[in-house]
Amino acid sequence: MLSSKDLQGYKSFIEETLVAMGREDMGIAAVEEKSESMLAVTFSRGSHRQTVDVPVDHLQQKEQARTAITRAILGLSKEIEKETIEIAERMTKE
Repeated sequence: MLSSKDLQGYKSFIEETLVAMGREDMGIAAVEEKSESMLAVTFSRGSHRQTVDVPVDHLQQKEQARTAITRAILGLSKEIEKETIEIAERMTKE
């Protein structure tokens, strides 16, 4: 069982990885232990939230973490992109 300090450490690491990826527009709402080897990470941006499972062992090295986080935020990124396009379309019609 991970301690709250361990979970906070993973949260900080994921946030730092997001910044390094140029995704300062996303935040981490929560990091919880789902099982011994799996974290439930809730990514957020504005009203959008998505919780995904991230294997703990994928957060041990930077490149592997970047790959895991890229996969994890894919759905949320698509939601945000869709919303941005819809807003832009509405603005051009006004």
